[in-house]
Amino acid sequence: MVNVPSAVWIDEQGIVRRIDEGTYATVHKNGDFEYGTNDYAPMVEDWVKHGESSPYVAQPVALVTTEKTADQAKAAPAFRLGVHFKAIGQAAKASEYWQQAQALNPDSWNYHRQDWSYTPEQAGSNWQKKVQTLEGKPYYKPISELSAEGSD
Repeated sequence: MVNVPSAVWIDEQGIVRRIDEGTYATVHKNGDFEYGTNDYAPMVEDWVKHGESSPYVAQPVALVTTEKTADQAKAAPAFRLGVHFKAIGQAAKASEYWQQAQALNPDSWNYHRQDWSYTPEQAGSNWQKKVQTLEGKPYYKPISELSAEGSD
């Protein structure tokens, strides 16, 4: 997951049927920035109503995990070290590791947002600055209907 909220659809047999997409059930606005969709809740309702025949449910074989780069793999433990140092009162050391995690995996909004949560008075402005760097790239990947073969 690279952003929150995200969703994972799991069927009654415990099989993942959709993963990693923004889950705001309605459109939200923050200044000029708009995020979320009014499409998501009806997709879930369609899956509940139609099960396997829903065009929104993936076949299990279509779900592919993305390989992490070496830098992305290093980002998670760097971030956890930041959390550790924050917990023992070493804020400067925590910030150093959080910055490292964000540099190693800049596409993970989770690392940015978690870091910002420790300075709530700056979180909103930090988020807005980061959004401005997207330059047309979506904050969340678009939610798509799946093809009959079950792939995006």
